[in-house]
Amino acid sequence: MSLRILHLITRMDGGGSAVNTILCAIGQQHAGHRVTLACGQSEESQMTGSEREQLDARKRQFSEAGGEYVVIPAMLRSPGWSDITAYKQIRALIGRGFDIIHTHTSKAGAIGRMAASRSSSAVVIHTPHGHIFHGYFGWLMTAAFITIERRLAGRCAALVALTAAERDDHLALGIGRSSLWRVIPSGVDVTALADSVDAWRAAHGDERNWDAVSVGRLTSIKGMDRLIRGWAELCRTKPDARLAIVGDGEERANLEAMSSELGIASNVFFAGWSDPVPYLAAARSFVLLSHNEGMGRAVVEAFAAGLPCVVADVCGLRELVNKDCGVVLDAGDVLEVARGLATPWPETMPAACRQRAQGYSLQKMLDDLLQLYISLHQKKLARSA
Repeated sequence: MSLRILHLITRMDGGGSAVNTILCAIGQQHAGHRVTLACGQSEESQMTGSEREQLDARKRQFSEAGGEYVVIPAMLRSPGWSDITAYKQIRALIGRGFDIIHTHTSKAGAIGRMAASRSSSAVVIHTPHGHIFHGYFGWLMTAAFITIERRLAGRCAALVALTAAERDDHLALGIGRSSLWRVIPSGVDVTALADSVDAWRAAHGDERNWDAVSVGRLTSIKGMDRLIRGWAELCRTKPDARLAIVGDGEERANLEAMSSELGIASNVFFAGWSDPVPYLAAARSFVLLSHNEGMGRAVVEAFAAGLPCVVADVCGLRELVNKDCGVVLDAGDVLEVARGLATPWPETMPAACRQRAQGYSLQKMLDDLLQLYISLHQKKLARSA
């Protein structure tokens, strides 16, 4: 069965939701489906040059597979009058006819589901990719978003959570019925990443030059300031501890200044957006102390490299990391962070981490999503027969 699939996301950047969405689109196009990927203006995301290069490479891969890439000019991240125009543009796109309309993230999910609700032929599915109910906005704005999500939940055939914790958080807020929710983790090409790490170690040796590495956007939600403070505390007892931070963003200058003020500028290396493989291959552990995280694709990538992970006790991360492959902690406690970073990892942990990564493979995600698409599409056909 060949399906006409529309993926709709607010913006394309280097974040996990965008990577997940375009990998879905590429995989489904390769599987013989007709896929359109539509997004808002990516320029709004303040992408760095290397981040844009990575995105452009994936867009080329999608186009070369025969996929269609569409920009919705009026769909911007911030609310505004342009949302009315975006609604009309999305309605026109949906009018071309699709079997599956899969919306991703908050803005595209809201406008997309409203625009698709009048479509009699399409199955509508929404993936929040985490949520914005903690760590993003004040209580009034958060309450408004929760109300909107409650009302929109009934406008789709399924809601897809990346983790059971994300699903449970939504249900606790009255967003959707339990029967609507499916848990399909974000997929990572764990085999390719593990092979790349092994090849790097074979070529350069297995010396671990970094005590820890962190990969991600340097934005406030990622909690890199908590990592810097924890690293400064670790350096009190381990003055030669070395940390590599791979990523970039608006908080980089502040984080570099904080490292200098705390006297650990020589202990922390900011790599910018770079291939993470050399850093993962040369690290002893991985750390991610986000205030909020949908799932944490970077943690799965670290597992594929055989790295134990030190993570914040937040939705998504606490479900990924168990006692066999890392530590979950209160990232707001500097002393606890330092203790977690100083954990002596057992020799069995790398193998356990790689085994853990297998449950989050790209192919498993593609298979699970396609099974959901076909099941819901067939049910819709049966009802209309």
